[in-house]
Amino acid sequence: MELLGLEAHSSFSQKLIHGARFFPPHGESIEVRKKDPVALILNRMKLDQFLAKRAVAEGVELRTKTRASKFERRADEDSLTLADGSKVASKVVIDASGAGSRLPEQAGLQAPDWAQILPGLQYELVEMKEQGDLVELFFGSKRAPGFFAWSIPTGKNSARVGLASKKGNVKKFLDDLVKEQWPRSTIDATKSGSVLVSGPVARCWSPGFIMVGDAAGQVKQTTGGGIVIGGYCGKLGGIAAASAANHNGTEAEQFLRNYDTQWREKFGSDLRKMSLARKLFASLSDETLDRLFSVLRDNVVEIEAEGDMDFQGKIIMKMLKKRNVATLLPRVAADAVKAIFS
Repeated sequence: MELLGLEAHSSFSQKLIHGARFFPPHGESIEVRKKDPVALILNRMKLDQFLAKRAVAEGVELRTKTRASKFERRADEDSLTLADGSKVASKVVIDASGAGSRLPEQAGLQAPDWAQILPGLQYELVEMKEQGDLVELFFGSKRAPGFFAWSIPTGKNSARVGLASKKGNVKKFLDDLVKEQWPRSTIDATKSGSVLVSGPVARCWSPGFIMVGDAAGQVKQTTGGGIVIGGYCGKLGGIAAASAANHNGTEAEQFLRNYDTQWREKFGSDLRKMSLARKLFASLSDETLDRLFSVLRDNVVEIEAEGDMDFQGKIIMKMLKKRNVATLLPRVAADAVKAIFS
């Protein structure tokens, strides 16, 4: 929240998190805890409403239930065609419409690789056992092959429990996990969605047009999370768009070009390292995962000291350089080959 220039408001803040508990495919869990909070759990819908109200108070015209279906570039000014056939003239369009947007291609840009979208499902559970101040993450082919399942506490006896996977039936995986871990809980709400793990696109701007958030692939490939990265890039994008709208020609384009440079300077290195970790992890067998977690168990103190939930690059590279991780590389390579032909 500090990075985004926002304060944690009571209307959308739910719980402070101090670490995570990792459940490998087999064996005991691993706990990583920090003295100070490492994350704030938010109610995303209420956060969006909070930000929307602030925007409207500053003079923004907000239109709900309105889809932009087409972007057109013209000599005098660009325009968006809405689903009802009406048009909106614009000096700069910011596409922050999430995974699956078709506007970038119409603006001459490449969209993220939609083949790397994982189907996801999430339950809001109530009347469950207390989870405390740790996020719980579950791994393995019987839980969420190629990705992981999560339990994020939202209150004393409530949590957001979900998973994503491209293999198998995500509902069956999630139902089995709930039955295994929280058999006496009650499902209060259900939400389905997509988790994008493709990484950022090569270019996020063209004249009069920029991309932000999932539409630009500005997402942590390791987790699919995007509030921090997308929020910060949205802030940079808003400044760039406002500046460009007050200029013309190459001067206007320079502001949009600078936006693309600035956000990559901030997050590019971490995203590249997350991409490497994601590609290595996605093909691992349960046996290799178990061995990898045994290595992490031996390095919990270092992970607690240097790990960061949003800037993961540093700790990822440190762990990959460990000798006992290096001994696993032949197994990782073998798992990758098997995954290709399975």
